[in-house]
Amino acid sequence: MRKGSGPAIEYAALTEDAALSPTLPGYLYHDPKIMEKEKWKIFYREWQFVGHESQLRNPGDYLTAQIVDQKIFVIRGRDGALRAFYNVCQHRAHRLLEGQGNLRSAIVCPYHAWTYRIDGSLRTARGTEKMPGFDPSNFGLTPVRLEVVLGLLFVSLDPEASPVFGIYGGLFEDVRKAAPWMEGAVILPHAKQGDLDGSTMAANWKVMAENCLECYHCSPAHPALADMISLDSYRISSHGHWQKSRGDIKRFENKAYRVPKDAAIQFASYWHLFPNTQLGLMPGEEVMSVFTFQPRTPDRTFLKMTMLAPPGVWPSQERCNYVGEILWPEDESLCLSVHEGLQSLGYRQGRFVVHPERPGISENGVHHFQKLYARTMNLDLAP
Repeated sequence: MRKGSGPAIEYAALTEDAALSPTLPGYLYHDPKIMEKEKWKIFYREWQFVGHESQLRNPGDYLTAQIVDQKIFVIRGRDGALRAFYNVCQHRAHRLLEGQGNLRSAIVCPYHAWTYRIDGSLRTARGTEKMPGFDPSNFGLTPVRLEVVLGLLFVSLDPEASPVFGIYGGLFEDVRKAAPWMEGAVILPHAKQGDLDGSTMAANWKVMAENCLECYHCSPAHPALADMISLDSYRISSHGHWQKSRGDIKRFENKAYRVPKDAAIQFASYWHLFPNTQLGLMPGEEVMSVFTFQPRTPDRTFLKMTMLAPPGVWPSQERCNYVGEILWPEDESLCLSVHEGLQSLGYRQGRFVVHPERPGISENGVHHFQKLYARTMNLDLAP
């Protein structure tokens, strides 16, 4: 039951059978109290993708990231080890680093110049030399858990989180089979695909996640994509904390972009890591995209696209243009409209479309995501 300024509203719980289940109600997508609960139940606990090890080749190389409202950074030490820390000075809480770059010697706070070694320990704190009871060893930077799989950097703000491979191990093995070159891939820093990288979308993060987990909308909303990928072959499979979507190429000469008949990748495949990360291969060159949609508020989501490929491989300009100028604007428009509609007094709960003879258009993937979300959040709506 949901109470507001109006009369109490009762919502039906999700069921295990997608064909019989209602969807989550709209208030879960715009209520600030829900966002606050998501921070603690989901984003402060689950593993989050923050970058790639090829961005941190040399000692002192660092990158910064943000998980909802928590800022962190990852840095390569003089010993070659990668470490992650909260991006906050232990003196008066000023932010330490911006963007990414290289530190030749130390981390210096811009506020009062407290100085930290690259391993996170406090080296100097001006004016504290004669302070009674001041022990620099008590003021090192707060570490964040970091794990690296297939060159991908994952952090968790939960010190007790299960190892990332233990949660997504099957996904990583599947990615390795589809893209064995991932072990030696490098980031493509200048491959742009519209506003997918670094922009903020005026919609809830779950709207973006659910849009990625079904192709029921592909035919009406992505006609060029539907001309390139066979929706009859499209399948979505669910595996606990991750899901996979895959479809074979339909036409090499199509309305999206031309694909050589001898192209290395002749299918589309996407892997979704709960809650908010998606890896993807599209027909054409050996290029893996890593797409994250990081909530900032209930109705603002920060988008980040990282593109990876074997050294010397680059996506065609035609492909980049299609994704950035056609495919993404189509999806963005859908998500903005859905987010707005979820706030309508005329919407309560929908239904998942499940067609026994057409799995490519069925919404089992969204149902799985919503069940996992409801359970993780300990909602009354959980099955």
